[in-house]
Amino acid sequence: MRKFRRKNQISKTLSLTFLILLLALGIAGYSYSHWKETITIQGTITTAKTKTASIRIMKTLNGSFTNATTGEDIAEPTNLIHVGTATNPGWPTKFQLIITVENNGTVNTNNIVADIILDSVEPINYTASQGTVEWYQNITHPQGEFVKNFFNWTIGALQPNEQATLEIWIQTLRNSSNAGDGQGFYEPTSENQILEINRGAKITATSELGTIFAQTENITLTIVDDGNSGDNIAVITPTLPYSTPWATAKITEYTP
Repeated sequence: MRKFRRKNQISKTLSLTFLILLLALGIAGYSYSHWKETITIQGTITTAKTKTASIRIMKTLNGSFTNATTGEDIAEPTNLIHVGTATNPGWPTKFQLIITVENNGTVNTNNIVADIILDSVEPINYTASQGTVEWYQNITHPQGEFVKNFFNWTIGALQPNEQATLEIWIQTLRNSSNAGDGQGFYEPTSENQILEINRGAKITATSELGTIFAQTENITLTIVDDGNSGDNIAVITPTLPYSTPWATAKITEYTP
């Protein structure tokens, strides 16, 4: 009996020791799994900086704002136009021309636009959202009916994402060369005729990065027979309003 009790005591001691060892290992493992070391790194990172001087310009022609049958002004535009003839010389047909300039860069630009209203139409009035407009004429017909109207639109400064617009109301002129009575009849004077409105608008924009230039496409209308013989009315193509694609110019500067 004594020998049995001693072995039992030894077994208890070994069991307790093993239990303590397992507990110690468990605590150590738990502590290690939650142990974190913080490393602090100090320094300077330099990234490249980008500046862009960018400007874009487009033109939109809307109309006609003249009744093709009566010659009266109308509020809603029509794609029909009266064709002047010897028996019915017609009347001025009105259109709305809008030039839009936008600074789509990251630096300020200072802007000037130059354009020409060609000699089949003439400006009636204009409104600029900012800046000043200067006009001058070049007479292209001895009787003074046909003139080319040149203009410079000094917009001034535009900040990034800022726009400026110039709205010009224009109307068709008389064609003195086909006048039997010296008065002529109003453009267009025939069906299937090309009617030039204006040349490409040119913009010059200066900035801290340099000077950039852009130019829009011309605007030219084609007068197409409406299919009704003898009504002196034709269809305007392309369908109005028509906008030229944006013309864009830019300079980008990268600073390390």
